[in-house]
Amino acid sequence: MRHPYRPATLFFQNRVGRFHAVCFGLFVLSLLALSSFAQQREQEKATNLKVLDTTLTHDQLIDIMGKYSSALGVECNFCHTRPAPGSREMDFASDSNKVKLVARSMIKMVNAINGTYIKDLPASDAPKVTTDCVTCHHGQPVPRQIQDVLMQARKDHGIHALDSVYRDLRQKYYGSATYDFSDQSLARLGMEVSQENGPDALAILKLNDEFNPKSAINLWVMGRVYTSMGDTANAVASLKKALEINPNNRRAMHDLQMLTGGAPQKP
Repeated sequence: MRHPYRPATLFFQNRVGRFHAVCFGLFVLSLLALSSFAQQREQEKATNLKVLDTTLTHDQLIDIMGKYSSALGVECNFCHTRPAPGSREMDFASDSNKVKLVARSMIKMVNAINGTYIKDLPASDAPKVTTDCVTCHHGQPVPRQIQDVLMQARKDHGIHALDSVYRDLRQKYYGSATYDFSDQSLARLGMEVSQENGPDALAILKLNDEFNPKSAINLWVMGRVYTSMGDTANAVASLKKALEINPNNRRAMHDLQMLTGGAPQKP
């Protein structure tokens, strides 16, 4: 006599067997996938590393490259070359892009600064201060100070171009560390330009006053420029405004006393 529960038992055993078979199959597929992934990562291992550590893993190298890109505000093709026009791939091993050779020199420089010069400083900072690409670049491919950019604009196209370039840079970069938009940057630039061109210097200082109306140092420089141009009235007015903002500005106090005939204070 057949057992009444035998068919149900066989059905259950068959289902369990199929389940185990499926699990085993998935396990085998997972192993194959992991093996393929490991082989792919092995194939992705960087070649032609001349400065960076040749034992870096793929992920470590990608992390380093990402920091470089962020520090300079660029993409991979800034240093690397595509194998053919229109290709989406990058030939990372190629040295045909001369910028890559410059990058190697810059990496050597940073390593020397951190590994030799900073390392040997007697300071007891903890942790030790280190330098990196972003220390100078601040998101620029070429690390130029705002005074240099503005001076070049003035040299090429005149004072109106300087004004326009400053406004564009301020709109794009203000709030970041890319350029120094403090009052002292334009004040120093105005002082430098005043050695050769008073009206241009005043234009720079007035631009500074537009964005930094409470800058005592800018008003002091403005007073000096007006003085050099023989405009005593505006010089006195600028110096008085500087002292209203900062009564302890001894340079403004000294210059004002010289203009008004008072006994100058020693700076």
